[in-house]
Amino acid sequence: MPDWIVLIKPLPLAGETVIRLRRETLVVLDIIFELLPNQPPLGCSGIKIPATRSVEDYGDLTGKTLLGFCIRLYGATTSQLYEAVCATCEKREGILRKGPASLIDFHAQHDIIELSDGKIRVEFKFSCYPKCHQAGDNGYL
Repeated sequence: MPDWIVLIKPLPLAGETVIRLRRETLVVLDIIFELLPNQPPLGCSGIKIPATRSVEDYGDLTGKTLLGFCIRLYGATTSQLYEAVCATCEKREGILRKGPASLIDFHAQHDIIELSDGKIRVEFKFSCYPKCHQAGDNGYL
């Protein structure tokens, strides 16, 4: 992982580098602004995350300079880009909550996360396992 991203949780087991996740596991990352490979524009105060089901409200963008944030998932074996939830998980997620399911479900009060102490904390869960897509992957990159 690049030095500007710090995995807060879950941590891999002792001596391992692979993290085993379940759908209900909350992943927490800190993004360290001063270590970004390209410095954000002057006056940048945070990031805008996709407004997924677990984002509670939309923030006010007026007068704010923000970076867009997204996560791309690739199959660990096939290197295939995964962008959508499989049909089975979409159906299961539809029973639990309203609105379209997304592969990455961000958890935040607002779709804007402000910079605090030089970092931004991003929290999310996966809505689908890589094996669900039946492409031969058993992990994400």
